[in-house]
Amino acid sequence: MTLNQQKLKKMGESMRVSITKEQERTILDRFGTEPKPNEWTEQDIVVQIQNFLGCSEFVKTIQDNNGQSTISSDADF
Repeated sequence: MTLNQQKLKKMGESMRVSITKEQERTILDRFGTEPKPNEWTEQDIVVQIQNFLGCSEFVKTIQDNNGQSTISSDADF
């Protein structure tokens, strides 16, 4: 499976995450083609996107239900 902009948008909606344009470009660069001789499964892509969004430098804050920033991503947990 490869990923395109439309599939990524649907995945983001089903995962209930917001993806910035910069993150979108990075994700599409990675998953836009198959890693020959293997292929990506949908599960591979979803898990790696979740990891990327949760650990990437692009994630700046955690927001509450009202969209208010509550905790900086560089806070110690």
